[in-house]
Amino acid sequence: MPGRLNDEPPVVPTRREDVLPPGARHCFACGDANPIGLHLDDIRRAGDEVRATLHPRPEYQGYPGVLHGGLAATALDEVMGYSAILLAGIWAATATMDLRYRAQVPYDAPLPLVAGLVDARGRRVRAWARLHLPSGGVGVEAKGLLVALPEEVAARARELYGPMA
Repeated sequence: MPGRLNDEPPVVPTRREDVLPPGARHCFACGDANPIGLHLDDIRRAGDEVRATLHPRPEYQGYPGVLHGGLAATALDEVMGYSAILLAGIWAATATMDLRYRAQVPYDAPLPLVAGLVDARGRRVRAWARLHLPSGGVGVEAKGLLVALPEEVAARARELYGPMA
């Protein structure tokens, strides 16, 4: 890496702020500059997991009192994407995602999100994610296959967001 001495360890991103600079925060899921977005916050690496929090708003409801399932899916997709970036160092996009809705998810309390990797081989990353209920149980869980971005797209991401390592 240019500008790094040979004996210095690489800088490994651990938080959203390490990969998402202030000028590029319009992502629907994690961007704090997107007025209609989910505004996932506190996205960070915690050991071999990625953690974040969704603070739902009333306009996120599906059925009365319940978070819309599509928004739960979006939040899980996002933390799986961050698991590829923060745990495997791979800028990737979701190719497939399987969801299991286990319980109705309220939209009137913060909702913890957790994600991790099953494996990362070449251009493919297999990840999992869970959206927890305020009580601690699992409301929704996901498994997904993410595929590394084409090199020209990944190069643009590195240019905008900085190096991964």
